[in-house]
Amino acid sequence: MYSPASVRIRIEQARTKLHKLHIQYGGFNHPEVLRQSIVLDELLNAYDNSYRMNKRPPA
Repeated sequence: MYSPASVRIRIEQARTKLHKLHIQYGGFNHPEVLRQSIVLDELLNAYDNSYRMNKRPPA
């Protein structure tokens, strides 16, 4: 599992790449853009999960 800070860095990198691909291919329907969107979604989910684990009160 990655720390929330490292996941945030990876999210920003993935978001930048998605933006560049969107411009390069002219929309979100190109397979490369969709693939990168999935990568970004997975990173956002990982960040959300790590954030929730750190906010959970001790048992």
